[in-house]
Amino acid sequence: MIDLKEQAGIAMNVRGQFSDPIADPQVTLGALAFANDLGRLLWRMKYGQDVKRSGLNRATLLLAKRLRDAGRFNRSKFTGVTRAAEKTAALTGKKIERQVTDIVERFSRQAIIEWIADLCIACDGRGVSGRGRATILQRVVCQSCSGAGRLCVDEYRIPFAGRGDGRGPMIFREIERCGQCNGAGRISVPVLEKNAGRQICSACQGTGRRPEDHPARARALGVPMDQYRLHWQPYFHAVHALLDAIDGAANDTVRMRMQR
Repeated sequence: MIDLKEQAGIAMNVRGQFSDPIADPQVTLGALAFANDLGRLLWRMKYGQDVKRSGLNRATLLLAKRLRDAGRFNRSKFTGVTRAAEKTAALTGKKIERQVTDIVERFSRQAIIEWIADLCIACDGRGVSGRGRATILQRVVCQSCSGAGRLCVDEYRIPFAGRGDGRGPMIFREIERCGQCNGAGRISVPVLEKNAGRQICSACQGTGRRPEDHPARARALGVPMDQYRLHWQPYFHAVHALLDAIDGAANDTVRMRMQR
């Protein structure tokens, strides 16, 4: 018997002849309607594979509102945008950049995206990799450009323009980036193929979970890495735990309504 989350995911999508048999989809969706707004959106995006911009934006605003109401995030602490700064900017005719002031929304959006796409992309969440044949690549010098990264595509002489040393006409050359190595001067070529045995995924260390990408988080927040590590890194774990709690509350609501 499949669990309620898989049941909801099947009910939200078009059923085919190979779909798992479930109860009436309308009953499952009706039970899910009793969950809170954020829980319903999370279920629809994660288990129903229905990730749309409108739903993601609404979930972002709901989570940001919950974080602000909890009093854990003080915007002025992380951005320096206080009421005094806003008043001073208004008197001087300057505008406060919204990119700085909506950092809580960008934080909520990144946390939701990581919570939804939590499987390792290298092993698809299996925790093991190496099935099939592995190709070993080696970096060698590009034969097209001989490692220069550029090629002369055209060359012609200008008869009415002489060289500075007086040794003939000026030569005009059109130089373009090498299309074989894309200007790098070196290319990767396969040198050996072998059967790759079953081994633990090196990206997730066998957990099946997507590893934390701290530079991507800092880029999404729009803050430097030192500021991210100082203020924001611990909050990602706390918000992911909060999303797990919301997911569990939605599961309890659906189970209680399905039993009636």
